[in-house]
Amino acid sequence: MDTVEADRQIKQMIAFIRQEAKEKSEEIRQKTVEDKTIEKLSYKAKESKIIREEFEKMRKDKLTQKRIHRSTKINEARFTVMHKRNDLINSLKNETLAALCDVGRHKEYATFIRYLIVEGLTTIMEEKVEVLCRKCDQKIIEGEIKASREEYLKLVTRECGITPKCALSLSKTRFLPPPPSSENKGASCRGGISLSARNGKIVLKNTLESRLDLAFSDQKPIMRKMLFGTRPPPANAYRGS
Repeated sequence: MDTVEADRQIKQMIAFIRQEAKEKSEEIRQKTVEDKTIEKLSYKAKESKIIREEFEKMRKDKLTQKRIHRSTKINEARFTVMHKRNDLINSLKNETLAALCDVGRHKEYATFIRYLIVEGLTTIMEEKVEVLCRKCDQKIIEGEIKASREEYLKLVTRECGITPKCALSLSKTRFLPPPPSSENKGASCRGGISLSARNGKIVLKNTLESRLDLAFSDQKPIMRKMLFGTRPPPANAYRGS
């Protein structure tokens, strides 16, 4: 083999090696690009999922906060309405209390006292009962003690067929508080009586204030309905068949 032929073969081998290296390099480059693209898409999908999850969590948190805020405002509004309604009820009670100051000056007050005593006697059903009253009502009560006892005996005899024992007296040392006035800064009483039996172990208050408290306690639902109407039932309330 001469030198020229050897050089030609060497050049062919070099060209082949270079071509093979070039192809291998291109293959590596494409593989790298493909791996990079796959890795990029995988990373993008992973991060997109994380972002979506975080966004969904933020959306749910925001919705929850919105519902809590709305519920809080609704409850605050309800409490405000309840407070205003209670203020109106208390205002009505105070107006009624003020009107009760005139009851003691009514011409039928003595008859009213008589039936307060009778009602109290039928409640406690004791043989020995002491009546307490305001000091300013002492003469009125003295004039009604006998009639009250007779009315009580007559009532029980008619309804039960027996005549009960009843010793009724008026306390001369203990009195109910005086009527409210600018001079009286302490406890006050607008009228009525109180019954005491068994040395004070049994006490029944039948004053105007106690009867008003009872009326407001028992009739409050009716008063609320008259003043504020009936609240419609909630949408999810059971309505029956």
